Amino acid sequence: MNLTVGCKVQWTESVYEPYVEGKESAFIGERTITGRITTEGYSKRNYHFFTIHVYTSTGTKADDVLPNSKITRRGVVIYPKCSIICTPPNYQELVDEKKKRKQEYLKEKFGDK
Repeated sequence: MNLTVGCKVQWTESVYEPYVEGKESAFIGERTITGRITTEGYSKRNYHFFTIHVYTSTGTKADDVLPNSKITRRGVVIYPKCSIICTPPNYQELVDEKKKRKQEYLKEKFGDK
């Protein structure tokens, strides 16, 4: 699945009790979020992340993710239970550009292997 800027997506994520140092957080349910990807990139630790403009949120603690807010999520959270609702008109161009960026990054990091 190629998630790019402009894609409208819907995914379900796990919700846990707030973290308390030294304790394991308990799973309390799932939340489904719909929104549009506004930015995507990679962190210094090579995590794929997305900034998403939220349209709706339902399920456990849905009020924690307000409509018209912006949230950031790592790709590993979104990918497992995500569907693309619609893509931008220049979707293929964005996918090709993303692929080129990744190839350049890998070449820079690992050389021509």
